[in-house]
Amino acid sequence: MLTTLHRFFSSVLYPACQGICLFCRQPTTRPLLCHCCAEELPLLDHHCRLCGSPMAGKDDVCGHCLLQPPAWDFLHILADYQFPLNGLIHQLKYQHKVLPAVLFGRMLAELYPANEPKPEVILPVPLHWRRQWQRGYNQAQELARPVSKQLGIPCHPRLLRRIRATQVQAGLSRELRLTNLNHAFRIRPHNYRHVAVLDDVVTTGVTVTTLVHLLKESGCQRVDVWAICRTQLHDE
Repeated sequence: MLTTLHRFFSSVLYPACQGICLFCRQPTTRPLLCHCCAEELPLLDHHCRLCGSPMAGKDDVCGHCLLQPPAWDFLHILADYQFPLNGLIHQLKYQHKVLPAVLFGRMLAELYPANEPKPEVILPVPLHWRRQWQRGYNQAQELARPVSKQLGIPCHPRLLRRIRATQVQAGLSRELRLTNLNHAFRIRPHNYRHVAVLDDVVTTGVTVTTLVHLLKESGCQRVDVWAICRTQLHDE
């Protein structure tokens, strides 16, 4: 964990300048995140590369995923969905505050594993036009901007489209989430082989699984999922 944090703070993304920490609201010489809060963040250390479950030893795939692998090929996340990250995510999604997207996007870029190949393109999970108009922005697209800039990977926010206004997924059972997304997405023609689908939180995995299947049916050979946090994707 210390190695991860040191690598994060040594990043050129954080030149010395005065700012306010988004977590404690105290002045910091590093924009958006102070040293004290960074040391307290519950970032994942060694975890399953498919579901994010903590793991001991040198294996990179847990037993559950060996038996029942998810649709995607790699999961890149920062932490489990818990305090204090969940508070900033809530601000991003429901309080019209986009600065958390800048912080989390930079962290996703800086902490991307060096041994993983980079995708050709980043695909933010799309919102229906009506919901995006009500919110004023797509939080996944705001996350993608700093990731794209730092890693040098283009972002294609229009490749995936949500063509049907669905019920909000939060609060629905897994069964209802599955039926809620029937025929909700459409994909434009493309020639990509390795892509990353980017969302804020992976909960049951239904949304990203739907998109992964769509992308693989369209010709993608590898589809990764990136997100700030995940909740439990299976009983652990």
